Amino acid sequence: MKKILLSLAMVTVIGLVSISAQKGSAFKGTINYKVSTPEANVQGAVPQDIKVILNGNKARIEMTMAAINQIIILDSDAQTTVALLDVMGQKIALKPKRSAERLNREPIVEVTTETKEIAGYVCKKANIHYGDEQSKANPTVVYFTDQIGNNKIFYDNEYRTLPGIPMEFNFKMQGMSMQLVASSVEKGKVSNKDFEIPSDYKETTPEELRQMFGGN
Repeated sequence: MKKILLSLAMVTVIGLVSISAQKGSAFKGTINYKVSTPEANVQGAVPQDIKVILNGNKARIEMTMAAINQIIILDSDAQTTVALLDVMGQKIALKPKRSAERLNREPIVEVTTETKEIAGYVCKKANIHYGDEQSKANPTVVYFTDQIGNNKIFYDNEYRTLPGIPMEFNFKMQGMSMQLVASSVEKGKVSNKDFEIPSDYKETTPEELRQMFGGN
């Protein structure tokens, strides 16, 4: 059950790989990320790899953990997010709630002069905060590229005003620090079916999910 809760928390974060470029044409293709947990040994509790499939303003995020396969489908035009969980053969569809607190606070992006090459792209470093002293002192740090295209996919998190695609960033999930770094970018080879909800997934609420797995 703890791994399922970690998986649900991942939905919030990935609300993750927050792609919200503001210029260029829409990107169609796949970005592969490597995941590491520098501060803890949690092998199996978090995915080692994350695949993000993009087509215009839609995204499909795939990850696998021990006993759990998870897919997140986002549509920024409809402003919808659906998490598909395959837990030991039980196929579940969840629609996580949007964070009103985050939506009411506009992220401020400060692009620095620092750069590094990631997956063949020159990426700029940016600090993201909300204007208050606490977030300024501990900004979200991200390396991003504006060379891939215009993707306004993740519409309800701190990356929504970032002028490019995140290629390296850190986040915390239930107190655990994690890092995502893009390992490769593959253009093309995307089907519209990748963004459809399969008919064999049953829509379930978080409360119903807890009851299914003992209420923990």
